[in-house]
Amino acid sequence: MSTLVFCVFDLAHATREDYLYAYMDLADAGLRQTVSSENGPSFKLPASAVMGTFDGRSVEDIRTTVSKKVQGIFKSRGLKGTFFLVASGDWACAGEAT
Repeated sequence: MSTLVFCVFDLAHATREDYLYAYMDLADAGLRQTVSSENGPSFKLPASAVMGTFDGRSVEDIRTTVSKKVQGIFKSRGLKGTFFLVASGDWACAGEAT
């Protein structure tokens, strides 16, 4: 089962470098700032948003696993802040640059 995971986050008292390292670590975990469409162009997500697709037994398992990865990334970098994560097994998305 392929599950889409969308995550937005806000880091407290973070530097530009903190965000760069966070994006790098999140990309290594499969959550990226640019989304590639199967049948169309790629889209750059708005600031502080990342997205990826993951395979697993259930949406709940994937949500829990990815949430723990995000928590671990922030903790390992000493970052404070909040994040909101959504996992969905039946999804469609669109984006537009204006």
